[in-house]
Amino acid sequence: MGQVEFKIVGKPKLAGYTLIEGFPGIGLIGTIAAGYLTEKLETECIGYVFSKDFPPMASIHKGKPVFPARIYIDKKHKLVILFSELVVPSNTVYDISTTILEWAKQNKIKRIISLAGMTAKPGEEPKKPIIYGIAADDDIAKQMVDRNVKLITEGVTTGVSGVLMAQCRVENFPAMSLLIESKRGYPDPGAAAELLEKLEEFLDFDIKTQDLMEEAKQIEIKMRRMLSRISSGKRQYERAEKHSLMYG
Repeated sequence: MGQVEFKIVGKPKLAGYTLIEGFPGIGLIGTIAAGYLTEKLETECIGYVFSKDFPPMASIHKGKPVFPARIYIDKKHKLVILFSELVVPSNTVYDISTTILEWAKQNKIKRIISLAGMTAKPGEEPKKPIIYGIAADDDIAKQMVDRNVKLITEGVTTGVSGVLMAQCRVENFPAMSLLIESKRGYPDPGAAAELLEKLEEFLDFDIKTQDLMEEAKQIEIKMRRMLSRISSGKRQYERAEKHSLMYG
């Protein structure tokens, strides 16, 4: 569909699964939280997200090249995990959101849960970050309130998650966005761990976030390096491309 495609290996049966989505944003919360799930659960990579508008690069994990935006499944807990280590270009946001929803409907996904970060209100520095929520329908809203998630009733939400929530609302598809305040800056694995603890209440199993809390500093350093390399790689490619055009 359009400029964005899901490249899937095989034909996994995903009816009744929950789709967890995490894209880079404030505190890198979505990327850290969803990426942690792929590491700690019994997941299998089934594909990746492709667009000619994405920067031409690959991530290196455990000595192997992989696409920055990947799709995993956890058969035990019936989860699909979609996350990106790449800040997607703004001109692909609508295409990505539309593709996610269409793919979810085609595969009979039960619901979508988006994980993201947000800035705290000016002058407010609570000891414990507050978790907010956006609900695509009234039933989802009640579930969130019952689990002490503070619903956002007025404001603006942006990026893939924001557009996706609006599309789910229009098409009456069960979806929610869980957002946590990111106080410490960028990235914030500690806040990501707290958000995953709240996610547990919607998934009904223990995610075991202790490792994420204990390794927060190392993960923060790793994510900073990753972002730096992605930015550097993009600049190098653009310079090489200009050079080849000049002399080609």
